[in-house]
Amino acid sequence: MRRVIFHIDEGEKWPITLNNASNMTDYASEDVIILVNGPAIEGLRNTSKVSERIQTLLTKEVKVKACLVSLANKGISQAELIEGVEMVPSGVVYLSDQQHHGASYIKP
Repeated sequence: MRRVIFHIDEGEKWPITLNNASNMTDYASEDVIILVNGPAIEGLRNTSKVSERIQTLLTKEVKVKACLVSLANKGISQAELIEGVEMVPSGVVYLSDQQHHGASYIKP
């Protein structure tokens, strides 16, 4: 199965990113990953405005990956995140590695 990665690093892009990821799960048979870094990392807090939508996508087997560098830069602990979010040491390194291994890259 092919993989597609939605990359979000701007908080205002959450609605379109979540819509696109939902459409991908509904209409295509792809492994879907949302990689979050930069200021968008705030959206992964379990108290964020988009937390319910992210939780719904997690139940559809979408993988949500958080950049540990961005979490540290924003002073956010892993305990503050939505349950089910996975960590990667560096978002840009993860993206590069996944693209090298054939993942499609989408940046809404």
